[in-house]
Amino acid sequence: MYQVNECWDEFYSELDPEKRREIYERIVQEEEDDGANAFRKELMGLRYTDPRNKGRRVDNFIWNIVILPGYLRPMYFIKALGEREINGIVKELGLVNTQEWDDVKKAAAYWEYRNAAELYLSTCKGPNYGKKFFGITQSSDEEKLKKTAKDFYSMIVTVPAKYGREEEMELFTQALKDTFLSSSSAAKRAWREEEARRTNKS
Repeated sequence: MYQVNECWDEFYSELDPEKRREIYERIVQEEEDDGANAFRKELMGLRYTDPRNKGRRVDNFIWNIVILPGYLRPMYFIKALGEREINGIVKELGLVNTQEWDDVKKAAAYWEYRNAAELYLSTCKGPNYGKKFFGITQSSDEEKLKKTAKDFYSMIVTVPAKYGREEEMELFTQALKDTFLSSSSAAKRAWREEEARRTNKS
């Protein structure tokens, strides 16, 4: 659905920001513009630039992925308390005026979100993810997978629904879902189990 020229495959599969910038510059010089080159640069700027300290290395997309599940905490029981923060996340992800994007821009954004999701997913397999007992005991691989499915489900389904942002965040959440489900057959199973658990709970 979100097709891009194969010359961009290396760019979207690379996770290191500096290497991605180098790949971007090379492709721009060597390949014909598909109409989204400037837009890709804009997304990279949005993702990797700290507006308060432009020399500081950041990944705003990853940060927003990390904090999204937190907007289901009891302190946000009153929806209005989290709406301002969600507005900021939508803006920082570049999900503004998406109805004006053509198919080429939508594909560029989708794959940028998938790149961020792949990077986030890689951290979910590390030794520090999902630690138990005040961060002392490591979780098993199965426990990490279940927590990952829970977090992805919250980001993709529950948070957007709670704040009425399903349509506005659809491109982003679709990228997250496709990334998780395509990662392994075990991930697909964990997603089905989490989906059933949430459905039964409601």
